[in-house]
Amino acid sequence: MKKRINGSIRPRPNAEDVQYYDITLELGTDPATGKRKRMYFKVNTTDREEAENELMIKKAEYLQEKLLEPSKETVTRRNLSPATTRDYRQTIERYIEPLFGHMKIQELTRAKVQQVYNSLRKKSNRSDNPLSASTIKHIHRVLKCALNVAVDEGIIKENPVRKIKIGKDICSDHLEVYTVEEIRALEKGELLGLSYSDIDFDKKEVTIQHAWTETETNEPVLKDCKTESSYRKLIVSDHTMELLRRQRTIYLRNRMKYGEDFCNSNRVICKENGEPYRPKSFTRKWAKTLKKYGLRHIKLHGTRHSAISLLLSEGVPIQIAQQRAGHQDPKITLSVYSHVSKDKESLVADMLEDVLFSAVGE
Repeated sequence: MKKRINGSIRPRPNAEDVQYYDITLELGTDPATGKRKRMYFKVNTTDREEAENELMIKKAEYLQEKLLEPSKETVTRRNLSPATTRDYRQTIERYIEPLFGHMKIQELTRAKVQQVYNSLRKKSNRSDNPLSASTIKHIHRVLKCALNVAVDEGIIKENPVRKIKIGKDICSDHLEVYTVEEIRALEKGELLGLSYSDIDFDKKEVTIQHAWTETETNEPVLKDCKTESSYRKLIVSDHTMELLRRQRTIYLRNRMKYGEDFCNSNRVICKENGEPYRPKSFTRKWAKTLKKYGLRHIKLHGTRHSAISLLLSEGVPIQIAQQRAGHQDPKITLSVYSHVSKDKESLVADMLEDVLFSAVGE
């Protein structure tokens, strides 16, 4: 059966003061509800003839099935997979909902999204400061995933943000890390999911197989590592093993002290009563600890950057650093820690000179 479609334009806010036009496509009646089906569009023009031309274009696009019938689903509030991290939820609430949540999915265009991204490079929607390119790329990843779901479910024909490009920061290779001297003053403390059963004290080996995270409802949960490369065994130093033995002694002493009130979590990092820290509260404890001992403040994840940066700067092969970090691909390690490579360019040049020209001088 051939589709039939009617449409109209309407000046806004009124005919005496036209600032733009609304387009309405009449799509007939929904057989399930008996209600009229419509599609609405906004045309940023004060010219009536231009608005009428846009109406004809919209009619043609609908008849050619380039437009889908309206859905009340917006960009946000889609069902998220269980593996989606709490960080994704924060990205949705902080950026995607305020910036795109008022739009119907069908209203999103590549140009509109690009315009929003460009504005964020100048000023964030949450402050007067601009967003970095890496933050915008993360927003883009979450939005793109949501729209991929919309395509899969037939809500839209294609993903409008698929080919959007985001530039680089001028100083994108800068990471907040500790120097070698600062790292030596630190104890390893970010693996909240580490249990004493994960430690082989005889072999000096630590197995990383769990992560202590928070769900979307802020409930802490112990999860298996999300990728195969995240499961790994680490050989640690004698000094680190001594610190772990000392920590286990404190744990056993506290278990005797608290008796039945002790939470036998078997965690390496826990409260005095054995109860595991919530990830958020441990982040606050991290900040207080740095201040207490007069250490420069960086994010807790910055200790991970510091450790891997130190390995690379000391000439550890990229494959070993990759395994230590739990990256699936060495390209990830190289891209994140490219600043180390740049710092070592002069060292490489000197080494080549020694190797290539030493024989010449003999």
